[in-house]
Amino acid sequence: MNRKTWIGWAAVVIGVGGVISALAVSSSQVGQGFAFGFGAFIAFFGALSVVAHNRTPDHWGLLVVGLAMFTVPFVGNAYNYDPGASWTCWVAGGLAVILGGFAWTHDRTPTEYGISELGDSQRLRHPWSYLIGRMALVIGLASVLLGIALDSTPPGAAVTIGMGAMIAVVAVWSLLASEPTHNFLTLAIFGFALFLSPWVAGFVGDDVAWAAWVAGALATALGVVGYVRDERSDFPAAVREDSAQRYRSQFR
Repeated sequence: MNRKTWIGWAAVVIGVGGVISALAVSSSQVGQGFAFGFGAFIAFFGALSVVAHNRTPDHWGLLVVGLAMFTVPFVGNAYNYDPGASWTCWVAGGLAVILGGFAWTHDRTPTEYGISELGDSQRLRHPWSYLIGRMALVIGLASVLLGIALDSTPPGAAVTIGMGAMIAVVAVWSLLASEPTHNFLTLAIFGFALFLSPWVAGFVGDDVAWAAWVAGALATALGVVGYVRDERSDFPAAVREDSAQRYRSQFR
């Protein structure tokens, strides 16, 4: 195991363990939903940190999700009526906070270049990058329309419409961005949240649940593909180099 990726693999194990524990020992639907959703997101950020070059955003996400997971039982007083879900959140969330915090504090801070505004990175982007954004926009708008059209409980309609709208917004951001790597990461996060929402929000039996699962899975896949490809090709570095060259040619 690479010393740079052991934290990601450990987070995957913790997240999967949290999901299994949530399904096995929870005694309430709400507790199970929260523990399941947060555990899945811990595994999600852990998996992304394994394949990414710049792991700082993934480590930060792991820290935030772990902290939220650890805090939820106290906010909802869950430990009084669902000790299984509460202990799952405390153990998995606490371990995620430790891993994410340790990794994040040891990540190298990326240098911010003020001259990046001079770059014309739109011309550096591959056609597939724009295709991902357009497809995600269609998926987001379709989620909104299906959330309105299909029979559903209020939580199901609200989550599907809201998450679909956010996917559409992030898709537009990725089309307009000069460097869309982090937009693709955000797209993957919202897509994964939509995919998990029928279990977390408790509308598995609604017709709109299938819309959330399909749209969420597609948006997650598009976001992960765009994020990983940009990371692997080191697109941010190409943008910075292009900006630096334009800066030197214009002012020196």
